[in-house]
Amino acid sequence: MAKIVKIFESKEEIVGKHLRSNEWIMYSGRLIVYDRPGKSVLLVIKSQIYDSFISMEMDESKEFTGDNITQVYQKLASWFNRKGVKF
Repeated sequence: MAKIVKIFESKEEIVGKHLRSNEWIMYSGRLIVYDRPGKSVLLVIKSQIYDSFISMEMDESKEFTGDNITQVYQKLASWFNRKGVKF
């Protein structure tokens, strides 16, 4: 079995605004690209929201996978949209 190789890794800071409460939210995470067929991109984010009621509505941590970086960020944007958050 071939070993999966990490091609690229970066730290990400994702900021959005919750439209109903008018509060800013922030997630920090890691974007990792692997050398493997299918689902080769992984974005793992962790909440940086502390003293706010919005922290109860948003997930503490979340993972998004996809075949390319665009697909992963599209999934993130879709998840934000369902929660009422815009970039």
